[in-house]
Amino acid sequence: MGQASWVEPENPDVTQPVRLYVDLSKTTNTSCADLTGPFYIWTWKPFEHPAGSGKENGTGDKPWKNSNDILVMKQDLDKGAKVWYYEMTPTEFYGVAASEVYSKGISFLVKPKDGGGYGDPDLKTEDLNIVIAPPKLTRSYIYQVPAVILSNEITNIFYDNPVDTNVGMKNLAEGDAYLWIKCSGTDTITGAPVVYQPSSFFNAGSNPSLEMKKDLATGRFYLTMIPQSFFGFSPTFKPKEIECTVRRKVYTSTADRTTDQPKIKVGCD
Repeated sequence: MGQASWVEPENPDVTQPVRLYVDLSKTTNTSCADLTGPFYIWTWKPFEHPAGSGKENGTGDKPWKNSNDILVMKQDLDKGAKVWYYEMTPTEFYGVAASEVYSKGISFLVKPKDGGGYGDPDLKTEDLNIVIAPPKLTRSYIYQVPAVILSNEITNIFYDNPVDTNVGMKNLAEGDAYLWIKCSGTDTITGAPVVYQPSSFFNAGSNPSLEMKKDLATGRFYLTMIPQSFFGFSPTFKPKEIECTVRRKVYTSTADRTTDQPKIKVGCD
């Protein structure tokens, strides 16, 4: 029959807008297949909003017969006559951390505004469950785990020293690799740009908190942190991007640093 529901983009950053798609011609419960719409999502995972929240699935004394207007879907005729989608930013819509979206996925069904019931046949699809995989890493020499950095969750910055092509950075020993890192964002009250930087690039080698540990089994180096406490963000700071690179403890020329200097988006907690 083919795929009845999916998410776009594939492997999304759930702190950004995504679309939940449903092809009503491919659902196993066909009670909606011959209806023309409009259709609404009814969702309960990773979180179900309670009555009175403004995001509840249905309103009134018989919520199943009166879907919330904010949950109306749009038709995508380019993908098929029976294809509908709902666009949301999952972390904002459900009010949960990105890690919870990835671990629980998104569960929902599709129905018309009046879903029947209360003595009438239900008009709905079967329960639809979409597994949400995090963005695929395009790994260069420096990369982060998890793929989406959150300010209040543990983050590991890795430097894959064995694959670095800079001859001056080959075969670094424990204590040789130091991370230069900064976080840029804005003050939510003033709107002014703000930058947190534990040390300048040239002083990074003398800052013990920037020393990367070596995994002897793989030759990779890593630094583990929780960005909020590592940088010491103020309560009004909204992080947007982390930029980093790796240098030797003793720096004398560009041969003593990697050429990789990624800019990594920071998601919303």
